[in-house]
Amino acid sequence: MREFRQVLEREDSINYAIKEVLAEGKTAYQEYLFFDSVLHGRCLVLDGDLQSCERDEALYHEALVHPAMLLHPNPKTVLIMGGGEGATAREVLKHKSVERVVMVDIDEAFVSLCKSYISSWGATAFNDPRLELHHRDINEYLESCQEQFDVVIGDLIDVSDWESDAAALYGSNLYRRLKAQMSSNGIVATQAGTLDMQKLKNHKKIRAVLAENFSEVKSYGLMIPSFYALWGFVIAGDSLWSCDMKECFKRDESLFEALGSSALLSAFSLPKVIKTEIGV
Repeated sequence: MREFRQVLEREDSINYAIKEVLAEGKTAYQEYLFFDSVLHGRCLVLDGDLQSCERDEALYHEALVHPAMLLHPNPKTVLIMGGGEGATAREVLKHKSVERVVMVDIDEAFVSLCKSYISSWGATAFNDPRLELHHRDINEYLESCQEQFDVVIGDLIDVSDWESDAAALYGSNLYRRLKAQMSSNGIVATQAGTLDMQKLKNHKKIRAVLAENFSEVKSYGLMIPSFYALWGFVIAGDSLWSCDMKECFKRDESLFEALGSSALLSAFSLPKVIKTEIGV
């Protein structure tokens, strides 16, 4: 049986047994692999890194989206950076206050593949008239954007090489431009890599860049079974805690199909050793 091998470090890897390869190839921007896994259902791989699996993608996307959406008092306009699977937009559009969502994902071919091979993940989003989809580089989009956003969600690929082109997706220039396009009480949340004790440098870097631009920054993490890792996220703003976190997260329990408000709250209680390592 064929396997997909996720390399963690030179000494460690995870093998995923493949039932069937659905699509494999390369767009103008990235290599892709869609396959059905024995344990995790349908899975997506980009440039050799596992991105999402059917069995637990809702855990990841609910954790990414709902803290920012619930901590904002009335999110009406939302910007999604990346998010080609459609699942991030799906979670954003569950919020009744939302009037407009702009999703900027540079890779049109990849988004089309997602609509074909993981169609159920983003079907409700891609068919929602509140969603506006742009296939542009996010930095270029922000340079010409005149709109103000209440919430910004970053669902972008991981960066392992901070000298690469991909590093611009998490750079100071991007977040400086981004803040100029956010409302006065705007909130940004982004995926921020694994919280593995040996690989925290990426999370620390993303956190530091956000701290350069926002007065309040908070890390949180959730165990994603198919990743075999505690996965990190960062949320930032200048008025994050205008309401009690526990009460905000309980505001609409119907938003959660996988996670739930209690589990989301616990994600903000990171182990002491991780907090010490990232400097909080």
